[in-house]
Amino acid sequence: MKPKRRSLKQIGLFLLYTFSITWLCWLIIIIGNRYFNALWYGEPLFWIPNLIGGLGPAISSYIIYRQFKEDFCEESFVGFVFGKKLDRKVWLIFGLFSFWRLFMIWISFGIKNPISILSLVINLPLLIIGGGLEELGWRGILQPKLEKVVNYLPSVLIVGIIWSIWHLPLWFIKGTVQTSFPFGLYLFSVIIVSSSFTTLYKYTNNLFFCILSHAWFNGCIGLALYIGNNGALQLNLNWKVIIVFSFELIVSVILGIAYTRKKYLLFNTRK
Repeated sequence: MKPKRRSLKQIGLFLLYTFSITWLCWLIIIIGNRYFNALWYGEPLFWIPNLIGGLGPAISSYIIYRQFKEDFCEESFVGFVFGKKLDRKVWLIFGLFSFWRLFMIWISFGIKNPISILSLVINLPLLIIGGGLEELGWRGILQPKLEKVVNYLPSVLIVGIIWSIWHLPLWFIKGTVQTSFPFGLYLFSVIIVSSSFTTLYKYTNNLFFCILSHAWFNGCIGLALYIGNNGALQLNLNWKVIIVFSFELIVSVILGIAYTRKKYLLFNTRK
C-alpha cells in the first residue's frame, strides 16, 4: 500500500475509533440528563462516562499504534509517548511555553493571586487525565499522519476543526466549560492552540510535553473562567485577550513553517 493511502487509512480508523468511543460515552450523559434526571455534571456517576469519553483519542492512539506498529520508529508505546532523550534545549522550549501560559492569563485576565497558581499545580495530575492525554491522539497520530497527505498549514487547520467538532456533544451537557463559549469562538481558539501544540511537538519531539502543556493550558483557562469571575462560568473577552491569542497564533505558525521548511531542505539535501 502506498504511504499516502496508508496514512489516510490510519487517519480514518483513528477518527472512527475516537469519535465512536467519545460520542457514545457523552451521548449516555446527554440521555441520562434529558430522560432520566441522572448523570448531572459533578455527580459521581457523571465522571465515569465523561472520563472514558475524554480518553477516546488516547485509547484510539494506542489501538493505531498496535495495529500499525511497523510504521512507528519507537519499539514501545512508552517510547512513542516520551520520544527522544531530553536535553537542555527541549526543557528550555517547554519552560518558555509553560511560562507563556501564565503570562497569558496574567496579562489577559488579570490572574495574579499566587494561591490560584498553586491550585493549578496541585490539580495538574487531574488535568492530565481529564484533557492532556488527548494529545496522544491529536499530536501523536492525527497531525503527523495528516501532514503526509496535505501540507503543514492545512493540516493544522483540519486538526483544529476536527478537534473542535469532537467536543461538540459537551455543548449539550449543562455545566461543562464549553457551554460558556460560542462554538465559533471555541473553534477559533482550538485552531490557535492546535498550532501551538503542533509547534511544541515539532521542536521537542516529545508527546509527554504536549500532554503537560495541554493540561497546563486547560488549568490556565480554568483560572480565567472561575477564579477570574468569582466562581462564575464565564470568559470575559477583551482586547488584551485578542492580542495575546493573535500573537500566539502568528508566532506558532511562523515557527512551525520554519521547522517544516528546515526539515524539507535537510531531507532533499540528503537525497
